[in-house]
Amino acid sequence: MKKHLQNILSVLIIAAMMFSVSANAQIIYTDLNPDTVISAVSIPSTTSYNIDLNNDGISDFKISCRRTFGICPLDPSSRLYTNFISDSALNSNAVVAANSTLASAMNVNDSIYSGLSFSPSGYLRRNSAGGPCTGTSGVWPNSIDCYLGLKLIVGSNTYYGWARMQVSVGSGIPSCTIKDYAYNSIPNQPILAGQTMTTGIVENSFASAINLFPNPADNHLTISFGKNNKKAKVTITDITGNIVHTTTADETNKIEVNTNEFAEGIYIVQIQAAGFVSTKKLVVEK
Repeated sequence: MKKHLQNILSVLIIAAMMFSVSANAQIIYTDLNPDTVISAVSIPSTTSYNIDLNNDGISDFKISCRRTFGICPLDPSSRLYTNFISDSALNSNAVVAANSTLASAMNVNDSIYSGLSFSPSGYLRRNSAGGPCTGTSGVWPNSIDCYLGLKLIVGSNTYYGWARMQVSVGSGIPSCTIKDYAYNSIPNQPILAGQTMTTGIVENSFASAINLFPNPADNHLTISFGKNNKKAKVTITDITGNIVHTTTADETNKIEVNTNEFAEGIYIVQIQAAGFVSTKKLVVEK
């Protein structure tokens, strides 16, 4: 009996501790209204935007949009033009990284925590044009909202946050739209990408109702929205970020997509509706 009471007491203490952390947690959210757009028009040029994640007057992260020119090292006779969006973490801060040179493109509800790989800087998306040096790199898709995972160091404390952005990088003028950002004010505690409230998971019943079928798809795809759709914008891109299909669904529970001309491979399906963004993976197999 005594051991049973001790077990109950232990459970109550742990529950109380968890409630205390939840009750004291606070997500500090900043909405940029209107959204901030940076672009690099002339060659060469660089335009930057500094994010003050905790609003203390000190810049924590820098997003840069840049155009450069030079010589292709593989063919000195070719002029090389490069457009790119990059991030730089200031003051010993860091961003979630895909590798040592590329920043990760995180999806809504992805967890940002200490166990991820971090880097002081990286490319989001880069496009080069010039003979054999022509190509695109970076894991951020074109013209689709993604989240940059952030690690903020203040004194001896570490905080985790996110910034929602959309990049457009091709052979034309590169640009980046910074939309909003947030961080968890409890040191060392994780945050979900897109989280704006203390109570945990982002409320998004619309996203949970989205279904792609068949997946893998062959010549046809159905995207189901559940019962509460008012207006949804659908964008499908390949893994290089090129848009292969866009459509808008009005007052309907599903849309049909002809994938007959899609090449085999992996695609990203982004659905925007009612202020929320949901990203799904689509596989096409012939």
